[in-house]
Parts: sequence; C-alpha cells; structure tokens
Amino acid sequence: MPDPFHIAVIPSLKILYCVMPKAASRQWRRMLYRFNNGGGRELRLRDFPPDQHKQMWETYFKFTFVREPFERILSAYKDKFVYPRPFDRPVLKFHGTAILKNCRPNASQSALEKLDDITFREFIEYLVTKGSNKSTPVMDWHWDNYVNICGMCAINYDFVGHYETFDQDLADFKEAAELSPEVAKRFNARANNKSDTASSLLSYYSQLPIEWVDILGRLFRANFEMFNYDFPGPLKSLFE
Repeated sequence: MPDPFHIAVIPSLKILYCVMPKAASRQWRRMLYRFNNGGGRELRLRDFPPDQHKQMWETYFKFTFVREPFERILSAYKDKFVYPRPFDRPVLKFHGTAILKNCRPNASQSALEKLDDITFREFIEYLVTKGSNKSTPVMDWHWDNYVNICGMCAINYDFVGHYETFDQDLADFKEAAELSPEVAKRFNARANNKSDTASSLLSYYSQLPIEWVDILGRLFRANFEMFNYDFPGPLKSLFE
C-alpha cells in the first residue's frame, strides 16, 4: 500500500491524488488544494484516522500522473541538485553527501559543505551502483519507481494520466472524475517546461556509459512496462 504521506486528499470532491514528484505534481496540488477548507490547505491521507483509510480508498476517485522515466530522472536531478530551493536542503544534504562520498573519492571539504557541483554523471552512478528497484533510502521518492510510491499493484486507480499529454489527459480526468462544469473550470493548469527537459535529454545522457543506461532500464523496468513507455525510447540514438 502507498505511504499515506504520498496521498493528497480532497474531501469536498471525494478525490485521492497520489503525489508523483516531477510529473506536474506541483500544478496538481495547487489546483486540488483550493477545494479544501480554508482554500489551499494541504491534506494528506496520514492526517485522517487509519480506520477511515479503507473507506476512502473504496469510495473516492483515485488518480495520479506519470512521466517518461528518463525525463523524470533528469528533471529530479535538476530540481534537487542544480536548482535546489531552501526546503530541498535536507534532500540535497542526505543524497549529495552520499553521492560525493561514493562517486568522488577525493571530494574536497568545500564540495561536501556546499554540495553545489554534483554532476549528472555522479548522480546516475549513485543510482546504478547503490539503487534498487525496491524502495530504499537511495531511491528517494522524487525519483523512485512509480509502483513504490503509489502502489499500483495494491490500488486500482481510476485514472492514470501522462505528463507528455497533460492537456488532453487533464480534460479526460475532468470527465472521468465526473466534475461539475463549475468545478471543472477551476482545473486549468498546463504542464511546465516540457520541451526544456525533453530537449536536453540526449546532451545529459550521452555523458554516461551506455551500460549505465541499461542498468537504469532494469531499475525502472516497471515504470516503462506498466505505463507504455518504450525503452530506450528517447535515448534510442545512443544505442545506434
């Protein structure tokens, strides 16, 4: 079952949203939380008594969004190691220190303190040498497998959208969730920076040994297979 922390709850709409980092989750939370009491109040399943969880899973509309795995991994790297925000510091400190100690044997004290020059190659080396297809501390939920975050094998979701077709899938979500016209109008986000991350995939992944890409494919195999993403997909030219 998913960690209750990962499940956003919108009681007024009877919706459960599994928060999937780097798949437009910020836009989704912004849209959904405005329907909670007080407007913008964050509610997670863990905020409700455990004896209510089963009833909510059975009666609420359940959904999430996914994204092409290689693109999501790159987006997570940029978000947490290149452009971190102040509240990202614990993630940067935990994983950044581990990356430097494991992948940069001669890391300077300054690098260990600043944690501001971790490369994409070092990040991926950390995943392929220390990661797993199971949930571990190395597999932070910002880049972990979808099944480990949202428990697709335990929960029958009513709707799973794709980041790549966000606008169409948002329209399909409104219909599937049977939202009233008034409520549906308030769901008006668009996925951000799609072309920016997608267009830079090859320039980042071409820095890696091709066997690392293969290992990533194995680590995230369920992500590719369950949601109809081809492997190596956008990185096909690297294998030619």
